[in-house]
Amino acid sequence: MDNIIRVYDRNMKKLAHLENACAIGYELPLNELWTAHFTLPADDPKNIYCQPFYFVEIYDGSERVELFRIMPSTLTRNTQGEITYCCEHVLATLLDDVLFKYHQTGGIGVGTTTVLRYILDRQIEKRWQLGVCEFDRRFEYKWENENLLAASFSVPQCFNEDYMWEFDTT
Repeated sequence: MDNIIRVYDRNMKKLAHLENACAIGYELPLNELWTAHFTLPADDPKNIYCQPFYFVEIYDGSERVELFRIMPSTLTRNTQGEITYCCEHVLATLLDDVLFKYHQTGGIGVGTTTVLRYILDRQIEKRWQLGVCEFDRRFEYKWENENLLAASFSVPQCFNEDYMWEFDTT
């Protein structure tokens, strides 16, 4: 199986299979937001499905890389008649929601799992839920007008052990 990309709308309705996609690339840095990109010929009729904030599922051969969303401001046309789409991992949907005003949680009797649930409970559209959290620290956290992704990523920054964010987008 070649590299393939499937496009989904914002409701995860499958729209297209981009068989002409080329120059597919991705970066998966540890504990950071992953990115991807792909190119389509400008005259490919399936460009109409590559709308900002639509989702793309990228495969590298038979292995599923991950689910990403197309970014609006990074569309690039080149002189060869191609359009390049830049994408960010769907974890970036947590950027869409904000902890407005001042929030404080954690501390004595309140562990890491409770803190992460506190953050995820503030999603307007419930896309993410907490699975297994292998840490049980009692740090206190404070945020003011912070997006949910930044708040989530701030939680393990004070840990004295290595950690790795894992997620299941299947």
